[in-house]
Amino acid sequence: MLVERLKQACDEIEWEFNYGRDHWQNLQDLPDDGDLPFEDREKYLMLLWKDRDFLINSFGAVEGYIFDGEIILAVRSRLSDPDSEYKYETHIKNLELEVEKLFEDFTVCEEWTIKKWKEIEVQNEYDTNMDGLKVRFQFEFKLG
Repeated sequence: MLVERLKQACDEIEWEFNYGRDHWQNLQDLPDDGDLPFEDREKYLMLLWKDRDFLINSFGAVEGYIFDGEIILAVRSRLSDPDSEYKYETHIKNLELEVEKLFEDFTVCEEWTIKKWKEIEVQNEYDTNMDGLKVRFQFEFKLG
């Protein structure tokens, strides 16, 4: 349910979606598009993990779910990037604007509610050197 919803959002926003824990993300060999302007570069949304809690009413029926998890929204970077300020100005600052698209996409759906959203900057993640934002989230989904 959450995976499908994130895939749909990525299709609408035109990001690449990847699902798998850190060790799986580290195995990917993503194309190096670091020479392109930020607007033309591939943005990757990586769902690292998700947990699902059931919302159960007094009759024992499932009314919905609470999903806790973690994603990373990132672009390729290079170890040779000049410094952390460069990474912030070129990658992270732009990704802060990009991640708002995902936030807005979830807030327009009546069934989904964002309960928690914490952004953490990351630099040179994985073997492919990804810069971006790690987001710890909690979504609530109410069944119709």
